[in-house]
Amino acid sequence: MKTLKFIAMIFTALSISACAVSAATQALMDEYERTIPSCASDQDCQPKWTAARAWVVQNSDFAIRSESDTRIMATSNIISQSGMGVTVNKITADAGGYQITVTVECFSAYGCPNLRESMVEFNQAVNTAQR
Repeated sequence: MKTLKFIAMIFTALSISACAVSAATQALMDEYERTIPSCASDQDCQPKWTAARAWVVQNSDFAIRSESDTRIMATSNIISQSGMGVTVNKITADAGGYQITVTVECFSAYGCPNLRESMVEFNQAVNTAQR
């Protein structure tokens, strides 16, 4: 019985540690959340939305598939294509105004390096957009 409890405890510890993220990854996740671009009005959002679109065109491995005043999607639905896809959304913020969020996806069996870094770079590019 003690052996079974020991094995269960080891399995539980391994399962929990498999879900942990490295300190560097956590720092990038925190930096992304801390720097999500925001704007107070449509007029304030326009230069940031333009910067977001330019960033998508420059950094996505796919052409923009669909675009509206609240969403830009540059991803692929073709299995044979691979690379980094990007989706940007302008959402209403809880405190009023808007947030411009980015999702970066990997469409590759071999992985895509620097996805989280790309999300932080997106925030930096949009936050520095001139009015």
